[in-house]
Amino acid sequence: MAFGLAGSLLPAARAPVGSSRTCRTSVKAVASPVSAPSTGVVEVAQPMTLTEKILARASGKASVRPGDNVWVETDVLMTHDVCGPGTIGIFKREFGQDAKVWDKEKVVIIPDHYIFTADERANRNVDILRDFCKEQDIKYFYDITDRSNFKANPDYKGVCHVALAQEGHTRPGEVLFGTDSHTCNAGAFGQFATGIGNTDAGFIMGTGKLLVKVPATMRFELNGEMPDYLLAKDLILGIIGDIGVAGGNHPPIG
Repeated sequence: MAFGLAGSLLPAARAPVGSSRTCRTSVKAVASPVSAPSTGVVEVAQPMTLTEKILARASGKASVRPGDNVWVETDVLMTHDVCGPGTIGIFKREFGQDAKVWDKEKVVIIPDHYIFTADERANRNVDILRDFCKEQDIKYFYDITDRSNFKANPDYKGVCHVALAQEGHTRPGEVLFGTDSHTCNAGAFGQFATGIGNTDAGFIMGTGKLLVKVPATMRFELNGEMPDYLLAKDLILGIIGDIGVAGGNHPPIG
């Protein structure tokens, strides 16, 4: 996810981002917040991060804590032409050849990886998606039928992560699962979004639920002025350089 309001118990660390000549920006990892003294106006039984609030709502609980295992209701399941056929195969194997998805308006299927190839096996992946969407009457299937003229494809929306946002499938406070590791970028829209494997996706297709371990959130504070020559990607690359490629495994980062 691309957001978060609280942090893990990662030791505080500072690292410059950008040129020291023109930028005073630094990155600091902050530990999880503790409850502030009551002002006498509002009492909060258990402070929660945004991630925890979303998962509490989705699991029907008043509150959750990092480490809790909870069954969450899925608002949107996305799959594409890479993992879609495998997900469909698992769904049919476990729930039956004639089984129906739990909610045909909550499954979003977007072919976007193999559409530019003439390889018959790659094209077969897209054919499987078409057959499945027709069989299940999937409402949100963004197909491409004419690769020679993109204007002839009114339903095609491009890269799945862009299409999810542009077509209104990324909504604040909801839970989005996708069979792609980049699904987490939808956290920028204030939702819990994460990539999952085909087995989990197949289970969601049949039930609309998934067992999730509530993650501890990592919070980063960026201080200083942002120079014109830096972009958001530069900042996240600086953070990754500080914490390492495995430094953000599982926890949301905000």
